[in-house]
Amino acid sequence: MSQVLFLSVPSESDVQPNLGLASELITRGEKVTFFSSDEFKMPIENIGADFKAYNKDLDVFNATENSEKPKSGLITALLEPMKFIDDIVVQIRGLKFDYAVFSPAYPYANIITQLLGIPKTEYGASN
Repeated sequence: MSQVLFLSVPSESDVQPNLGLASELITRGEKVTFFSSDEFKMPIENIGADFKAYNKDLDVFNATENSEKPKSGLITALLEPMKFIDDIVVQIRGLKFDYAVFSPAYPYANIITQLLGIPKTEYGASN
């Protein structure tokens, strides 16, 4: 049984295909840990995956932050990527993964998989 880390952009178009793949892997006996935002917690847990939420203060996918002016997630991602990456790494500390699955839209997947020393599978990528 493999331990699989799913990294998902919290949008229907990204989560839904990843949920299908994660569900199939769970059916085959894999153990799945799935990162997304709180709005997708129920569907993720309903397939039998372990849910992990992005820290609300660091959620680069959220269109606004707790500041006077809205700041896009992309700007935050460019200006403070290590805060986001560190939060994920802290949340999965002590867990060992065999590989990670993510969509082409997911930022930081290369950095996170390198930090964890695991192979990556880009879901939906054309080869």
